[in-house]
Amino acid sequence: MKRIILSLILTLVVIFTTSAKDFNLSYNAEANIISGGGDYTPFWMMNNTHGVVSDKNNSGYLQLGLFKNVAGDKKFSYSFGLEVVGAYRNEAPIYLQQAYFDAKLKNWSIFVGAREEKTMLWDEELSSGGMVHSGNARPIPQIYIGLPQFTQVPGTKGWFHVRGGLSYGWFVDYPYQKDFKTDGMQYTKNLLYHRKNIIFKIGHDSKPLYGIIGIDMATQFGGTVYDYRGSQIVKFPSGIKEYFKVFVPLSGGDDSPMVDQVNVSGNHLGIYILALGYKKNDWELKAYHEHFFDDHSGMIFRNKCDGLWGLSYRSTKQFYIEGVTFEIMNATNQSGPFLWDTTPEIPEQVSAGDNYYAHVVYNGWTHRGHTIGTPFITSPLYNKDGYLGFTNNITRAFYGGIDGTIVEGLRYKLLVSHQRGWGTSYAPYTDIKYQFAGLLQLSYTHKKTKGWNFSLAGAFDKGNLFGDNWGVQIGLTKSGELLNLSKK
Repeated sequence: MKRIILSLILTLVVIFTTSAKDFNLSYNAEANIISGGGDYTPFWMMNNTHGVVSDKNNSGYLQLGLFKNVAGDKKFSYSFGLEVVGAYRNEAPIYLQQAYFDAKLKNWSIFVGAREEKTMLWDEELSSGGMVHSGNARPIPQIYIGLPQFTQVPGTKGWFHVRGGLSYGWFVDYPYQKDFKTDGMQYTKNLLYHRKNIIFKIGHDSKPLYGIIGIDMATQFGGTVYDYRGSQIVKFPSGIKEYFKVFVPLSGGDDSPMVDQVNVSGNHLGIYILALGYKKNDWELKAYHEHFFDDHSGMIFRNKCDGLWGLSYRSTKQFYIEGVTFEIMNATNQSGPFLWDTTPEIPEQVSAGDNYYAHVVYNGWTHRGHTIGTPFITSPLYNKDGYLGFTNNITRAFYGGIDGTIVEGLRYKLLVSHQRGWGTSYAPYTDIKYQFAGLLQLSYTHKKTKGWNFSLAGAFDKGNLFGDNWGVQIGLTKSGELLNLSKK
């Protein structure tokens, strides 16, 4: 499947680059070295980096990419990207990080491949990440169609805008699961991906006040689960009917395992999105909430205040403080302590014990060991026993971020967080665990060294959730334009 996607991307690239008059090609090269102490790379040095930074301290990587950007003034345009990473002390010594092709007609987009993406709506530099998707894990190859940016709804005179999309994809972490599991642990092959969202923005562009409301849902489905000996133990159907069943969603048929027949096909999760913003010419203030749900009980708010709560400020002016974000991630209610499905002996049903991101058969909402959503629900890569699932999803975290310009060319970013963890409903910790994590990063670009950026970062962790760690990171980036036919 990966070869098919890559061949399609390259074919489309050749077709369009031979005829396009607005063809441009840019490059990006980045080298990073991390040295420190502790069992892991510090939390904010490793998380929300799309899986590029290793969880092992004293590591490094070289990242090389070629990109073609969209021509914003064209009715039809396209973009593509190809990026390779060579890594030291990571889960693979060399791998393809991004490979994608994106065709755009007016505001519509048809996309195929794997591309790095962060949170949809919140501050990309400072947010801790969304509950469904945060940019914490390696990109998932997929096919997408939709409106990636807010687009005016016809007939509303500019007061209503909409964005959203539909995608299906493939998890490609089967080799990772097979290699990194401990004997006795199960793993999954050919697991499928589905995501859909629709978000409305209410407010005229000429007015400062606006509101956002929407829903974002994702699903894991299909695939085959194997035991530690490589023997098949559960096979989920992956036919065209299953693509429809996870879209609606519907319960599994007779060919599905009992877990899908009793509930619905696949492992579903999602968020309701609410935000209120105020935007002036050169600054914006935004308050937002993602209400998380992992089953029907969460969809009807039985899990109360669980989800992400945030307040952010962003200025376009160069100043000592350009962005500030404060967030609270709460996952402590989960609709109650336990789940019970009706049986002949006890004909009662209790929809609780939501066990966020987890699943009774799949390893859960994780890709190559990293949590796909908020990194505060502890990624399986922190499990020292080789368990590929989640051991800490009852948690609460307080997070803050700030960035700005110290002097011309010299920028800083400061991230701090404190969280407490209770384990899971089915395997709670005997004592509450805690963790502090902080990072300070400096980056420098001189106007006479076009395209060069130098960075230095220091970070440390303190606590018993994933231990005491510290690290120093030195980075060098060079980017620029290789070709631009539109100038000729």
